[in-house]
Amino acid sequence: MNAVARNIPYLHCKATEGLSHGCRTTQRQPMSQNERHAHGQKAAGLHLRQLIVRTGPYRDEWEQYARDARPGEIRQDAVCRVIAEYLYETGEHDETDTGLARTLKDRVSRAFGGRGLSLETLRWVEAAFQLSAQDAQRVHELYRGDLRPTVIVGKLPPPGGVLAAGHETTLLFEHHFVGRDGMPARHHTQQTVRALVDGMVSYQYRMDTPEADIRVIRGGRIGQIYQLSEQLWAVDIPFHHPLRYGEEAYVDYWTIFHYSEPPAAEFRRGAHRRVEHVDMRVQFHPGRLPKQLWWAEWADYRAPDEAIVEREEVALDEELSAHRYLEAMEHTVVGYYWEW
Repeated sequence: MNAVARNIPYLHCKATEGLSHGCRTTQRQPMSQNERHAHGQKAAGLHLRQLIVRTGPYRDEWEQYARDARPGEIRQDAVCRVIAEYLYETGEHDETDTGLARTLKDRVSRAFGGRGLSLETLRWVEAAFQLSAQDAQRVHELYRGDLRPTVIVGKLPPPGGVLAAGHETTLLFEHHFVGRDGMPARHHTQQTVRALVDGMVSYQYRMDTPEADIRVIRGGRIGQIYQLSEQLWAVDIPFHHPLRYGEEAYVDYWTIFHYSEPPAAEFRRGAHRRVEHVDMRVQFHPGRLPKQLWWAEWADYRAPDEAIVEREEVALDEELSAHRYLEAMEHTVVGYYWEW
């Protein structure tokens, strides 16, 4: 079967009608103690999931109890079995409680879904999976709110069409360059995609403007830009050979912009599926620097639901750029916006 990867997480650089000016500039009040605690619970729970879903010793622990699990997938019933076995061994629960693993499912589901992680659950997972000292320290720092979250899972609604299960992204570098005129000049993307079907022949790169040229440096060939809808355009990047299930392809390409009118002062990335190892960087020409710059998370990339969920003001570094690394993002829209 031939399959085409459809990149629903597309580069967003054009005007955003639903995001008001007031929403962008209103100063956010400092978080209360309860909000800080809730943010810490969410960050720690999502990070735990990221540790346990990866190939390695933690995944090996729960896979022995799973019937089947695809790459990037986690079986919570198997995770609960690992925790239950630990509680039996330590005597915290009697072995006659044969339904223990089932009773843990809601607790684990809330933790891994970012909906709440108790300190007791954190300790159980840490001990049951024998987290390394470094991993355990990081989870606790996230729980206390001492570290910035590196896993972001939002509530982005699915796209209007059917989301084909053709691929997953395991590496994504997005480097955005803003020119002297304040307009996007070019965009460099490096991406590793893994086929989830046999015979995946190409990757579909979506964008919200036709005022661009795409240049593939390695990993495939370039097709012609075509229109998908009133607001979306796409270009297919055929691979050098069809990918087998589980095979990965690295694609390196540039987007060269030639806007006729200034777009919104922002650079965003949306993800309906899970995207791992994300590095987003924006760099400004020394002749045109922003007065203020924010890293933000949006509820959606589509009007009228483009409200900002979280934001954080950031400063430019010595190279007049800002960058943010995420271990994973899913069902969310993240990126930068600025004011001149």
